[in-house]
Amino acid sequence: MNVARRFQGARPREREPRVDIGRLLRVAGFALVLAAALTVLAAAGLVLYRYLDAPLRVVAVDGDIHHLRRAEIEDLVSHYLDGGFLTLDMRALQRGLEEHPWIASVRARREWPNGLYLHLDEEAPIARWRAGEFLNGHGEVLPGVSADDFKELPELVGPENSEVEVMAAYRALAARLARDDLRIERLAQDDEGLSLRLAGDTELLLGRVDTDARLERFLALWRKGLAARRDELARVDARYGNGVAVRWRAAPAATHAATHAG
Repeated sequence: MNVARRFQGARPREREPRVDIGRLLRVAGFALVLAAALTVLAAAGLVLYRYLDAPLRVVAVDGDIHHLRRAEIEDLVSHYLDGGFLTLDMRALQRGLEEHPWIASVRARREWPNGLYLHLDEEAPIARWRAGEFLNGHGEVLPGVSADDFKELPELVGPENSEVEVMAAYRALAARLARDDLRIERLAQDDEGLSLRLAGDTELLLGRVDTDARLERFLALWRKGLAARRDELARVDARYGNGVAVRWRAAPAATHAATHAG
């Protein structure tokens, strides 16, 4: 009886887990093969990348270019060719070239297998500046322009290093005056402010402050009657709080004599 009880109370012995050696070997083998394949692919990819990233050997440049010499363009481009076909920083190249005063914009693209194509848009002189220089639309001095070129361009005058400021003032005023068929021939900025010479040899003084309001005051009078007498108008001084002073051209003596004689 006691023996039976001891037998009934004994727990069955647990089986130890069985290790599938074959499966482990298959997994390990697959991992080794995969690792080897990835290594081969990486090496092949590196070789292919180096092949594709070949040094640039052909650089083609076109565009309507008149003032930039080819040697100057080549020198500018060479400063940014610090990469191969793939690694060349195209944005840095475009930004760098567009910093030149004569280059307005650049379009660049790669041409397989080792070429670079550049299309340059050249800046145009907008105005004459001080002593025989010319400015582009951003107020940058354009090098290499003959003083005899572009004589029809307006003349801008201002203190040294004020090119950008004076150009901005000219462009804003020229746009507003053009709506009333008025054109600026000369704009000067000095200690007394802005003064303009309009086509037809009419002087317009705007001064240093409230130039927008003063210009609008002049334009209002221009539309009301000054335009009809533009050939007689010598000077308009808008540097007043509520009005303008107008100076008319003196009639030539011969005209006076003929008028009185008639």
